[in-house]
Parts: sequence; structure tokens; C-alpha cells
Amino acid sequence: MTKPKKTNPRRRPATQADVERARDTAVKDAVRASMAIFFTVLLDKEQADKEILQRVWKEVNDLSESIKLGYVSLPDLKRTLREEYDVEID
Repeated sequence: MTKPKKTNPRRRPATQADVERARDTAVKDAVRASMAIFFTVLLDKEQADKEILQRVWKEVNDLSESIKLGYVSLPDLKRTLREEYDVEID
């Protein structure tokens, strides 16, 4: 028979707070990456300038705050994009 491996005493299980912190970090990283891609396309392919990007960033933050406060939801935004602009986001 083999002996069971010893558990490292410094290793501790992740708490719910650790999991939530990791999730929040991953979400922030994903949003930043998406915005970097989106803004690069606007600058390189759509001739947007610094002022346009600053206005877009302000509007993104304002809309994000509206979502956070419950004034609008992501499903509402996706439905509006689909129905009024024929843009499908899954």
C-alpha cells in the first residue's frame, strides 16, 4: 500500500470571498480587453478620434451605472440591438 501524501500546512481552501474576488478580477480583465479591442477598431478602421473615444467611454460608463442601478438590463439592451438595429449579440 502507498502512503497518502501529506497536505501542505500553508495551503488553505479558498473562501467564498476569494472566489468572488477572483470572479470580479476576471470580469474586469475581460471588460478591459473587450474595450481595448473595440476602441482599437474604432481608431484604426472607423477613423474615430480621441474626442469620440472619450465621449464613447463616458457613455459606456453612464450606461453601466444605469445597469448597476437597475434602470436597464443587459437582456433589454440585447433585445433593442436585435430588434431595432439587426445586431445579434449572444
